[in-house]
Amino acid sequence: MFSKLSGVEEPILATQANPFAGRSVRARFSRPSPCSRALMVAGESANRVAAREPALSFFDAFDVIRVINLPERSDRRREMEEELEILGLLNDPRVAFFPAIRPADQGDFTSVGARGVYESQKQLLAEAASRGQAILVLEDDCAFRGGAKDYVAPTEWDIFYGGYLARQPENLLTSDIEGAHMMGFSARGARSVATYLKNLCYEGIHPPIDAAYVWFRREYPSVQTVFAVPPLARQRASRSDIAPPKAWDRVPLLRSASSALRQLRNHLASGHR
Repeated sequence: MFSKLSGVEEPILATQANPFAGRSVRARFSRPSPCSRALMVAGESANRVAAREPALSFFDAFDVIRVINLPERSDRRREMEEELEILGLLNDPRVAFFPAIRPADQGDFTSVGARGVYESQKQLLAEAASRGQAILVLEDDCAFRGGAKDYVAPTEWDIFYGGYLARQPENLLTSDIEGAHMMGFSARGARSVATYLKNLCYEGIHPPIDAAYVWFRREYPSVQTVFAVPPLARQRASRSDIAPPKAWDRVPLLRSASSALRQLRNHLASGHR
């Protein structure tokens, strides 16, 4: 579903509602962090909404666009460069690949990869916050859907979900949300969320980055959250850097066959763009 303005399709906008309605990404992360209620974000209330001038397209709304990529995953970098080229962004000076953080251990996270994703997005938001920039954060398995480059940016937003999976798609604002492969933040949004992640309090297992974003939105429901409906991007089939490798990814011959099957799957999923 899309709303139409002057014949141009744009994502339906949604504003965050009840902070404690629904559940978070996973059952064990269903409650906001125990000390976050007292947190004042970036020295100001997080309920202010960023207002931006209308942009020519969704991607024009950002000062910087960063793609998180492990240097050794040259396969993902090549695939991501192809995605960017389709959108006309490959040589855009705002775009840069960010060397993903690879922690020495998993700490309180479920895996080293989950911690690396969290720390990478956290650092990017901190950098954007320090420079007063709006940022689009992309994971290197992000695959854009047809027509993504033609979307018009909303005029008021702080957090934008361009790619996600929702347990309750009919009610995105209170649904569990999984995925953070295409996340946009206004300058104020980046500042607020960066401060929240820096001071995040939790018990037991550390929440992954997508759960932490849900926690933030439920703690500060007045922050304007926008979802693209349907999502502008999906996650491309690829060997995971977060979950332990599958059995067929550990055997050279099977790994090659698996890679070929994933490429076929991605080709079929991409359709005509």
